[in-house]
Amino acid sequence: MTDKRYIANWKDIDTIEDGCGGTIYKILNIENSDLSRIEIVMCLFPPGEVAHLHYHKVMEEIYFIIEGDGEIELDGKWHTVQPEDSVAIPPNMKHRMRNVSTDKTLRFLSVNSPEWRQNDMIIVG
Repeated sequence: MTDKRYIANWKDIDTIEDGCGGTIYKILNIENSDLSRIEIVMCLFPPGEVAHLHYHKVMEEIYFIIEGDGEIELDGKWHTVQPEDSVAIPPNMKHRMRNVSTDKTLRFLSVNSPEWRQNDMIIVG
């Protein structure tokens, strides 16, 4: 038997809509595990999806691209990302992800510390 406080599969998690775009699965976080300062979420962006440009006042993020073709905007400059790329996003860096594919989902993990909070996200455009 799997102990749900320590081991989780993203396909067993309810999705959330947090305003960033895509479909978000909070895999392990302060609400469903014994973690207190970090979380990991699965992000799925369908073809053509673009996140809102935003930044976080406190939260740091690391994106790890699993599959698909994407671009990420970091402080006004777009960068191509592909599977196995990692992206470091410090606090106050304006950013957004987009899926540039016409037929593939862009799938990536986001490791956040501290955990995502609505009042920490500032939407720019």
